[in-house]
Amino acid sequence: MTRNLDRQYKTDVTIYTGVISSYGIDPGESNASSNWNVLNNSIQNIINTINSKETLKRLSLNLYARLMIHGDLKKDNVYISAKHYKQLLDITPKDVRALIDKSSEENTVRNLERYEKPDRNNFVYGLFNWNHPYFSYGALKENIKISRIDNSDILQVNYQANDPGIAYQTLEVLSKVFAIEYTNLQFGSTNNVIRYFEAELARLGRELRGQEDSLTNYNVENRVINYDKQTEAIAVLDKEYELRYQDVVFAYNSAQAALKQLESGMDANMRSIKNNSEFLSRMNHIADLNYDISRIKTLGADSLTLQKVGSINTLSSELNKQEKEFRTFMDQYSSEKYTRNGYPNANYVKQWVEELLKFKSAEAELNVGKNFKQELDQKYTQYSPIGSVLKRKERSINFSEQSYLSILTSLNAARLRLKSLEMNSATLKVINPATFPLNALPYGRKAIVIGVFLGTIFFILGILLILELFDRTLRDKTRTERITKGKVVAAFPKLHTGKDHDLVEDRATHILANRLYGFYNRDADVNFINIIKFSSTLDTGKLTDLLLTYWQGLGLNAFAYKEGVDFNAESREYLVGQEWIEKLKNHDISLIKHGSMSLKAIPSLYLEKGMVTVVALPADNIWKTEDELLFTDLLQRSAGKPVIICLMNAQKYVVEEFTGMLPPFTFLRRLEYQLANFGLTSLGK
Repeated sequence: MTRNLDRQYKTDVTIYTGVISSYGIDPGESNASSNWNVLNNSIQNIINTINSKETLKRLSLNLYARLMIHGDLKKDNVYISAKHYKQLLDITPKDVRALIDKSSEENTVRNLERYEKPDRNNFVYGLFNWNHPYFSYGALKENIKISRIDNSDILQVNYQANDPGIAYQTLEVLSKVFAIEYTNLQFGSTNNVIRYFEAELARLGRELRGQEDSLTNYNVENRVINYDKQTEAIAVLDKEYELRYQDVVFAYNSAQAALKQLESGMDANMRSIKNNSEFLSRMNHIADLNYDISRIKTLGADSLTLQKVGSINTLSSELNKQEKEFRTFMDQYSSEKYTRNGYPNANYVKQWVEELLKFKSAEAELNVGKNFKQELDQKYTQYSPIGSVLKRKERSINFSEQSYLSILTSLNAARLRLKSLEMNSATLKVINPATFPLNALPYGRKAIVIGVFLGTIFFILGILLILELFDRTLRDKTRTERITKGKVVAAFPKLHTGKDHDLVEDRATHILANRLYGFYNRDADVNFINIIKFSSTLDTGKLTDLLLTYWQGLGLNAFAYKEGVDFNAESREYLVGQEWIEKLKNHDISLIKHGSMSLKAIPSLYLEKGMVTVVALPADNIWKTEDELLFTDLLQRSAGKPVIICLMNAQKYVVEEFTGMLPPFTFLRRLEYQLANFGLTSLGK
């Protein structure tokens, strides 16, 4: 049975993780122990990734696809043996065979993945989830052994199978699959985080640009270049305006009072000049020039104003010219020499003209101040809500900017983490790739055979022990005494045991007779021996005759008193009478052969007066409960007289327990007898 056992082939692969080496821990650092825990955890994560169900599932599909593509029914190759490839083809359904693309392992794997469904009747699903020896999760998990070499960052992966090609290809596929799984596991979450940060960065960038454009448009719409400077300038203008306005009002009031006083002293002719068209025209022109000059002085000149009215020097020159012409006009207009108050007319007119010109100048400045006040009030009305809106917009922009910078910082950290993972994954390399195993592992056929041999011996011994403990066949002296609790003194062989049967019987009779004679009592009136049997099929007549013949041969006056011959076990003489005692008194020793105790009663008087009672039991019979009850009753009624057992129909080796070695006395018989009695060093007969 062990001749065609599958041989086991083992191969291994060594993987350099680079986790510890690339980290560069200084043992003297304060947090070195925590760093070691992190590194050990990283190595354990790699081990768990190799052992994970997802990795083993991908390994199962890729391995199955590779074996189905490269297997050969006619000869073994480095992928799978012909025998195992045939077995694999036999269990593969036709619809799954159609999925195998001999030209591409990747296409085959994709076809299998599309075909797979969580159904107990789906072959591809069951290939991994049932108990296939090469592709199931349980088999791969059990046979792939991962160990860390000392405390280094090098892992050794072992795998064994009953096919060298499958063992080799399993580790070959695993070396590629687990690196992909580990990379996907490490990069997956980081890439998701990077994509999230990039999307958030783009969204916040759009919001920030929109808010900045909105602020720009708002500044353009409200003519705001620098809100703080502009409001500060308005406040300065307002302060200067208040000071200037007070001076203007004072000058205006002074000029107005002086003018009224002068006009009160003028005659009617002079007062009528105010209605003169030329006078009015000249005064309006002078007033306009004063207004323009005052406006330029108050508000400042811009390009538009300069374009319309000219520079302040030009206006001043024009004003001086108009004032001179106006004075000339007034001199010509004056027709009286004295006023009504007696003043010279020419001097009075000149004074009035000067005050009138001052008044018009003050009036122009006052009008300019009032207009400027309205403009300032409009500026305050305009810039007051602009400030709160600008602050709100700037706060919103600042918040978006801080959020943008925070997301940008997180994105850079995530990208740095990705680069770190790429560096760590780059160090995950196979140092010693898997090799095709040429020699099978020692599979202990000798040990199996020896174990089965010893197991068989122990099994047989166990069966014999069980039979010995539970079998109630009397068989030999030891078992009979253990079962019956009685004393066995002799054994007689079965009939027709060979040419030496008579010699064996004589020897057994001699032993039994000597034992029985030991109970002889010279002082007793009668010495007789009860011979009793329990089984109705056992004949004790031969035993009685042998003993009788033996004693008579010794010259003793022996007598045999047999049931069915000399008396009837159902007669009054046997049951209650004592006549039989008289028959036995004249003999040296007598033998009373009783009938079967299970069928006929035996009076207690026989048991009490007999020198010994011999119970004949067949060695090949079972000790039944009724036999035990009869034997117990016999002991109780014997009144202390000895009750012994003689085995009948016993095997020759049982008889030899009492008689010693019996013929034939050949060398093999002597050796057998010595071994049976543990006389290994005995040289005697």
